[in-house]
Amino acid sequence: MAAASAAPRKMPPPQQEQQYPPPLMSSSYSDDMAAFYAAWAVREEELAAALTSALPSRRRDALVAAALDHVAAYYEHKSRLADRDVVAALDPHWLNPLERTFLWAWGWKPALVFRFLNSNSAELEALRAATSAAEREVEREVAAVQESLAGPRVLAALRRQAPARRDGEPAAAAHDDAVDAVGRVLRVLLGSADALRERTVRGVVALLAPDQAAAFVAAMLTFHISVRRAGRDWSSSAHHG
Repeated sequence: MAAASAAPRKMPPPQQEQQYPPPLMSSSYSDDMAAFYAAWAVREEELAAALTSALPSRRRDALVAAALDHVAAYYEHKSRLADRDVVAALDPHWLNPLERTFLWAWGWKPALVFRFLNSNSAELEALRAATSAAEREVEREVAAVQESLAGPRVLAALRRQAPARRDGEPAAAAHDDAVDAVGRVLRVLLGSADALRERTVRGVVALLAPDQAAAFVAAMLTFHISVRRAGRDWSSSAHHG
C-alpha cells in the first residue's frame, strides 16, 4: 500500500474548448451563421498550422480529432440554422463567390476529399464507391424536389404569396401545405448531404495510419483555406477595381 503521507498526484489542466460567438440578437439567423463562420475560419487556420508542424510528433492524433470535431461543429451550427430558417441555410451567403463555386447540394461534394489522399487501398476504394453511390442518391432526391417545386399546387401557393394581396394581408400570412412540405423535404435533404460529407471525412481518417490521417486532414483544411483566401482577395479586388 502507498504511504498515507504521499502527496496526491497533480492532475493536468483541462483542455480549453474552442469558443465561438454566441447567437446574435438579430432577426436574421444567417447573420449569426456569418459571425460563426468568421470565427470558425480563424480556428481552421490555427488547426491546419498546428497539424502541419506536428506531423512527426505525438500531438498529431489529438489534432486530427480536434479538426474532425471542428468540421462537425460547422455542420451542427448550419443544422441549427436550417431548423430555424431552411431557406437561409440553403443560401450560404457567408461563403465568398469562389467558395460557392464548389457547392454541391449546398456544401462541398463529399468525393472531393479523396483528392487529398497520398495512398490507396481496397478499403478506400470501397468507401469511394459507396460515397459516389450516396451522392447519386442525393442528386436524385434534389432533382425530385426541384420537380415538385414546379407542381401546380406549389406554384399556386407561391402566387398567393406575392408581395401585394388584394385583401391587404401581408404576404407571409399566405401559407400552403404544399410549400411547407417542400420546406421539410429540403431540410431533410440538407441534413443528409451534410451527414454524408462528415461521414466521408471520418471514414477516410478511420482507414488511414495516424501519420497518413494527419497529412490528409492537413491537406483538406489547407485546400479550403486557400480557396477561401483566394475568393476573399478576388472579391476585394473587384470592389476596388
